Amino acid sequence: MLGVVAVLLIALAIAYAARRHLAREALVGWLQGRGIEADASFEALGPRGLVGELRIGPAESPIITAARAEVSYRLTGPWRGEAFGVEIARIRLERPDIRIQLTERGVSLGQLDPLIADFRARPARADGPAPEIVVEDGVLRVTHASGQAVIHADAHMSQGVLVSLSGRMEPTRFETAALMLDIADARVGLVTRDSRTSLSFVGALKSGRLGEATFGAGALNLAAAAAYPDLEAQAIDGPVVLVADLNAAEVSHGEIKGERLRLNGSFRGEAQGALDRLSLRGRTSLTASGEGLSTAGASLGAIEMSAASDDLAWRRGEGGGVTGAVRTSLQAEDVTSGDLALDRASANLDGAAAYDAEGFTLDLSGPVAAAGGWGGLGRVAADDFPELAAIKRAAADFSLAAAGVRIGLGNNGLQVGLAQSATVRTGSGALVRVSPRPDAPLYGAQGGALNISTSGGGLPRIEAQVAGYNLNGGTLNATTRLAFETDLGPLRGMKGETQGRLNVTNGRTAFLASACAPFEMARLETGDTSVIDIEAQLCPTDQPLVVVQGGQWVLDAAARAASADIPFLQARASEAAADLRLGANRGGLFVEAKVDRATVSDTSPEPRFHPLDLTGVAGLQADAWTGALDLASGGYQVAEVALRHNGVSGTGGVSIDTGTLAFTAEGLQPAALSPLAEVIGEPVEGTVLFTGAIDWNAEGVQSHGRLDVPSLDFKSPAGAVQGLSGQIDFTSLVPLQTAPDQTLTADVVQALAPLTGSKVIFQLLPDELTLSEGAFEVGGGVVRIAPMSIPLDQTQSWRGELVIEAVQLSEFVEATPFADRVDLDAVVSGRLPFVIGPEGITFIQGKLTAIAPGRLSIRREALTQVDATGGAATATAEGLGDQAVPVAQADQANAAVDFAYQAMEDLAFDLLDAEVNSLPGGRLGVLFKIRGEHSPPQRQEIRLTLGELISRSFLNRELPLPSGTKVDLTLDTSLNLNELLADYAAAQDVDGSGAVQPPAPE
Repeated sequence: MLGVVAVLLIALAIAYAARRHLAREALVGWLQGRGIEADASFEALGPRGLVGELRIGPAESPIITAARAEVSYRLTGPWRGEAFGVEIARIRLERPDIRIQLTERGVSLGQLDPLIADFRARPARADGPAPEIVVEDGVLRVTHASGQAVIHADAHMSQGVLVSLSGRMEPTRFETAALMLDIADARVGLVTRDSRTSLSFVGALKSGRLGEATFGAGALNLAAAAAYPDLEAQAIDGPVVLVADLNAAEVSHGEIKGERLRLNGSFRGEAQGALDRLSLRGRTSLTASGEGLSTAGASLGAIEMSAASDDLAWRRGEGGGVTGAVRTSLQAEDVTSGDLALDRASANLDGAAAYDAEGFTLDLSGPVAAAGGWGGLGRVAADDFPELAAIKRAAADFSLAAAGVRIGLGNNGLQVGLAQSATVRTGSGALVRVSPRPDAPLYGAQGGALNISTSGGGLPRIEAQVAGYNLNGGTLNATTRLAFETDLGPLRGMKGETQGRLNVTNGRTAFLASACAPFEMARLETGDTSVIDIEAQLCPTDQPLVVVQGGQWVLDAAARAASADIPFLQARASEAAADLRLGANRGGLFVEAKVDRATVSDTSPEPRFHPLDLTGVAGLQADAWTGALDLASGGYQVAEVALRHNGVSGTGGVSIDTGTLAFTAEGLQPAALSPLAEVIGEPVEGTVLFTGAIDWNAEGVQSHGRLDVPSLDFKSPAGAVQGLSGQIDFTSLVPLQTAPDQTLTADVVQALAPLTGSKVIFQLLPDELTLSEGAFEVGGGVVRIAPMSIPLDQTQSWRGELVIEAVQLSEFVEATPFADRVDLDAVVSGRLPFVIGPEGITFIQGKLTAIAPGRLSIRREALTQVDATGGAATATAEGLGDQAVPVAQADQANAAVDFAYQAMEDLAFDLLDAEVNSLPGGRLGVLFKIRGEHSPPQRQEIRLTLGELISRSFLNRELPLPSGTKVDLTLDTSLNLNELLADYAAAQDVDGSGAVQPPAPE
């Protein structure tokens, strides 16, 4: 401005010297001589002043024009004791129009720049007063890189000081690399008093940009107060006050967008030094607020931020920058990110900040707090499990308190750390603890790490070790190890641990396991039908292990080495492999399980079946369990199982259908299915069918079934069985129990003697088998089994009785190993009580009686001892396995003993009684009482001479026992029953047949 005034004064002085025409020619010529186009005209010119019009610069683009210039001055010269010259007192410019340019080197007036530089180089007059300058309705046109600013202003300068300035800026756009202002209208003002200048700028903005942040329509207000600058030294020293206020309707920074932005900044301190090396030191504050802020996946209803420093230091130029201790505060409301909604969040952080050519550095620490909720699992529903409802309540209402948050910004980017654990407390009383890890910050440009634990308030017990995570574009990826314990509705006592990668993006949380994870569940609660002690290895599939989104969650896993106890079925599943899908959607909890393999074992006290292979599918949807399973043994399918269960009513059931099971010598055998069939010798041939169901309701568990046996052929300890058939109705499958009066029949049992018409009527109870009727035909008669109860506990003993009705014993004797020594033709009836226990079978006081005359023949080599007294004889016979050794040689036997031998070799009896008792050592004793007469095939009589009678020499020779001789015989026999049964079993060659009698003791 002073250079412009100097040019005007020179022009006017020359004009005065030359007066009007001459002055114009002189002025224009002088300027043109310096390469400056110009034109001038004067209305008046005298010794005290002049009035005129002036243009400097090309006509089409003048640099300076003045419609009216009034200059008051006085001439100096020797008459005043002064040198010749002109002393300007006052300059008044009307409607001046000045064009300047802003360049990288500063302000430029084009052709006038060399002239102004020349005047600046001349020494100033120390004693000359500075003229008073008044500008009225002036126009300053400032051309810059992005356009032109036009300022209409009135100004007043006195004593070389700009005393006041008031102006209006036309709409313009100003832009640099760091700043852009699209100004719709602005007012500028300046007042200088007592060597201090106050400057103000009030502008309406169309839009703007500060760094990478852009803002919309609003207002910018600036105010400054400082010592008036030393224009000669280009320096400022003294107190400085700076105030800035920016309001904008909207703002954006990358993906961040907001409304009603308000920025307020102030500085109060001292300025010192040349303008190009200016330094400021003092107190500063900055506040910012906005509403409706949003970014990718997040939004803020309102936010307020502030920063303040009591010792901010700023220096311009090389090596300059900003340093200071700062206090910051942040308050935010209605913060949402996906399913996260914070009612409020706050932070108060103190520390140090600096900015220089290397960038921005920050080191702050202090408390951070927040309160709000997470709705990722949805609202609490009426049908939610209590545990799920507790999780939802805890997530929906929590508060965060972190007393020792530390934020650093430097060469490594932004880092957030924790000096101590942060806590999250929920309205339901749960506690979540976030702890720092020593190997990484809580958050950093390269990622972060933390540990998380939960307890109380119905939350699952979780221990999570997040070894590393990073945030990229709103996506969270974390590497974590997780251990948990929890209940969830019917899933009671779940416990497990896993490791893998956590991904959170667009409201979806997914956990991808990196390895198989051990899993336990104490109980799948369904009342009396609960499944307990569940264990498995949950292995990853091509899907994430767990996904949570929109209030729903799902678990996908390949279950391996799974096992569970099923008490209500008295069964256990083990070594299971299944594809498992478990979760919760709008319909509630759901389960989908595809069982590739499993082993089902019987756990009842008296096992009903051998382990079976299980495959199939099962699932839960809308509180309803369904399943279709197949049971197999040795590669043969043996049953189809259908499952149903209503979780609301608690009713359901399992149905079992074997279809027609075919037993063949080369294929499936009953002993492979059930221990109850192990007494059946193989091979078994024939078919059976079983259908059954296990149902449950609020009253308990009920079960039933039916076994149809069209026909079975097999070997038994008693001999080969042909044509076993019948139908058995079970009133309970758990435990196994039948209805009364179940019947099985067999066509033939190939025992010691063929048994025909075999039939048993029985009832199976949980602890015993009750036999109400049993009979078979043998030897022309019938053997009946008296009603009895047989305990299923093989360690217990039980009693029974065989009722013999008119049975011919000859067939039995012929089937024994001593048939070559004994012949017996006897039709007997009687009873044989017995006890069967762990030691075998014991007969007690059995009695048999011949109901018709018969015959008995025992070879004398089968007899070990014979005693004869008078008309009575007593004999002892050894049974199977014992060698007969006579007490006396035949040639030494007396006549009575010899008669006894003969009597037993051919005895026709009309009375035969037998007492049957077990003896020690597994032997069976039979005491016969026989009455009859000697009846050899050919009639016998004794013929003696008189000499033999007198000399009694007949006693020394063998005499025939006369036919018809009456015999009263007691025959005490015994046989090794254990050995007999063992030999018989061996003779039957029954593979897999269970022993009915323990082996003989050694």
